[in-house]
Amino acid sequence: MLAGVLHNYKEPITVEEVEIEEPKENEVMIEVKATGMCHSDVNVFLGSTPVPTPVIAGHEIAGRVVKVGHNVSRVKEGDRVISTFIQPCGKCKNCISGMENLCETFASVRLKGTMFDGTTRVKYKDGRSIRTFLGGGFAEYSIVHENALTRMEDSNVNIEELAVLGCSGITAYGAISSANVRPGDSVAVVGVGGVGLSVIQMLRAVGAGRIIALGTKKWKLEKALELGATDFINTKESEPVKTLKEMTNGGPDIIIEAGGTQETIQMALEGVRIGGKVVLIGLPPTSALIPVRVSMIVRNGITIIGNYGSKPRVDMPKLVELVRTKRYDPQKLITGKFKLEEINEAVKLLEEGLAIRSLIIPH
Repeated sequence: MLAGVLHNYKEPITVEEVEIEEPKENEVMIEVKATGMCHSDVNVFLGSTPVPTPVIAGHEIAGRVVKVGHNVSRVKEGDRVISTFIQPCGKCKNCISGMENLCETFASVRLKGTMFDGTTRVKYKDGRSIRTFLGGGFAEYSIVHENALTRMEDSNVNIEELAVLGCSGITAYGAISSANVRPGDSVAVVGVGGVGLSVIQMLRAVGAGRIIALGTKKWKLEKALELGATDFINTKESEPVKTLKEMTNGGPDIIIEAGGTQETIQMALEGVRIGGKVVLIGLPPTSALIPVRVSMIVRNGITIIGNYGSKPRVDMPKLVELVRTKRYDPQKLITGKFKLEEINEAVKLLEEGLAIRSLIIPH
């Protein structure tokens, strides 16, 4: 099969012929129809998320099941599926206690680029292993754990355009759930990429009051208004914390931070009202240490919630229902489609802030 392989950080991806093994127990092979390009993938390419190379990234995967391993029960050959970036084992303490998004087995191999047994399924003809990051969807085929998958029953739905549910959608859904947004709450969203714009759509769906988007790109902020924001703040053109507090008479009830930088995280912590909540979903580089004013957090009684995606087997069907009832439209996030051999162009556009979500179409 063809795959986009990263050999060295900060270098272009090369599209080359590799071999994929049969799926093992509880594993599923997917013929990839589309994979979304996410900033988490770019972090791998830059080495900010240091998955060992050579590695195939790509974790917003939509496709068709072509083979199933031993003991697979959730999907069958021929099923159209969406794969999330979270692959719960279903057996660890967190999985069986209702926190499968924090699966301990998955966490132990996530940055190693291997399957649960510590081995890989993609290799060169000479036997050298190739790692895969959260699914390795920038390829013609991918192997994932069955618990990451959700079947798409509606044959009228374009499966390609639902690929972004696997990260943008499920991350936003988890953020809304963790924040416990109530009708009428004022909510600010820091960062208006694929995740932030998904959050905004879902805030509108749950009846949030004032929804304020914060970002640096005018066209993305205008897109935020189109998708449900009531106001926006261009953080390059104003003092964002001051402006936010003035707009909301002391700060919004909740701030959802989707930027993942020191600047945006500090902005969220300083901008929320006294007694408010900050939900952190943006991922800085793994080595980043971000200073915060703890005294301010304590005195203001701020609740900080770290949220990592959501529960694939429980929440993805609910997310699909939001799409079916037109309360969340993932197609509005897609700004381009690229062939596998054009993957480096998609990376460049995302790095330059000229894309929200590009789809890589391998076939």
